[in-house]
Parts: sequence; C-alpha cells; structure tokens
Amino acid sequence: MKNMQLMGHIVAGYPDKKTSIQAGIGISQGGAKFLEVQFPFSDPNADGPIIENACNTALQNGFVTEDGFKIAKTLAHETLSTILIMTYANIVFAYGIQAFLQKAKECGVKALIIPDLPFESDENLRKIAKVYGLDIVELIAPGVNSQRIQKLSKTPSEFVYVVARSGITGSKTQIQKSLFDWISFVKKNCNKKIALGFGIRSNQQIKALQDEVNIIVAGSYFVEKISTLRPSENPRESLKKYTLELLC
Repeated sequence: MKNMQLMGHIVAGYPDKKTSIQAGIGISQGGAKFLEVQFPFSDPNADGPIIENACNTALQNGFVTEDGFKIAKTLAHETLSTILIMTYANIVFAYGIQAFLQKAKECGVKALIIPDLPFESDENLRKIAKVYGLDIVELIAPGVNSQRIQKLSKTPSEFVYVVARSGITGSKTQIQKSLFDWISFVKKNCNKKIALGFGIRSNQQIKALQDEVNIIVAGSYFVEKISTLRPSENPRESLKKYTLELLC
C-alpha cells in the first residue's frame, strides 16, 4: 500500500505458542512493517471479544510472561518487522518494571504499547524505558483535547497510536467524516507519525485512509483469522495470504 505501513497483531501463545510464532512470521512476510505481540492478560479492558477470547485461551493453556518474551525474541530474529509488545500495566508491574524492560530489550523489542498505563503515574516506567532505548507508544483516544495531544506527542517514540473511535477493539470502524475530522484534529496538534487502530478490518478501509495516516493497525482482523485456521492449514502461509489481501 503506497505511503502507508501496516502493523499486524498476534496474541502470544494463541492458540498455542508454535502457531502464534508461525502466524507472526506469516504476517511479517505478507508485508507488515510492525508486529504487535500481545502478552495475554485476564482483564484486557481495551479489547473486544475476539482478542479477549484469545487471551483467555492462551492463559488457560498455561501462558506465562516468559513465554511472551520467547515468542517476541523468536519473531525479532526471524522477521524483518519491528517488534512491539502490547500488554497491560499489571503484567509489567507484576514482573517488575526494570526487569520487564531489560528483558524486552534483550529480546529485540523496540517499543511497548500499554493502553491502561497512566501518563502521569507510571512508576517511572517511561523514564526507565528511555534508559534501555525502548519507546513507549502513547495512545490518543477520541475526546482528548489539543493540550493533551501536544503533551503526548512530545515523547521520544516514532509515532502515536490514534484510536479511531470510542469503545473497544473488534467492531468495524466506519470510515466517515467524523473520523477524518478526528484525524485532522490530531494532526494539527501532533508532529509525529500517526498509527490508526481499532476496527480496521478491510482493504477498503485502508484505501480510504491511505493519504490520511502513516500506519494502519489491524488487531482483531488477524486474531480472528488465526482463530479460524483449520488443522490442515499452514499458519505461516495462511496469515501471509490474509496480510496480502489486506494490503493489495
């Protein structure tokens, strides 16, 4: 897709560790510049039923945080994608902030996305991340005022994650004037690249947005494709195909 990059998404350990790795490789080979590796959490409050169910399955299968690091490390070594960890604050705090960030760096991770991490009370996570050369990608949700956007855009990360609509992940986002107005408002108050996510599930949506944002984030789209893989399918080849279909 001209002038636009894709961020794909897997839930680490879903439906099992091997398949999640193969699916991630397939998404990367299909053309995703960035790949989010979500560490499952029992209360993923920004996510809809598709990702929530995937998180629950991975946890029920025995996923632990070390598994997430192993999966992220494998994907960092075996793909050309920039690897990001997406998870929730409790996972990081329970592991230990410094230990989590050090491990992420050792695994080849470049950035973290933590939707429920308060900007003003992060227990110095952002400061420690800077020491390790890791970016914390800030989320900008609808309704945020201009002063807040300007503040969130001053952090070191390459881009900000702009949430396309209110609510949780999963449901399809309507590409309409209100969305373009929201993107335009963010652009006026932010000098970074914009990654747009939440409800991006089709090539038609991406084409409509290709001159508006720099990066498209597709999360539930990929997790849903992974959930429908048949036993006879090759996860790597199938996810590569689904990625190409999204970008063509």
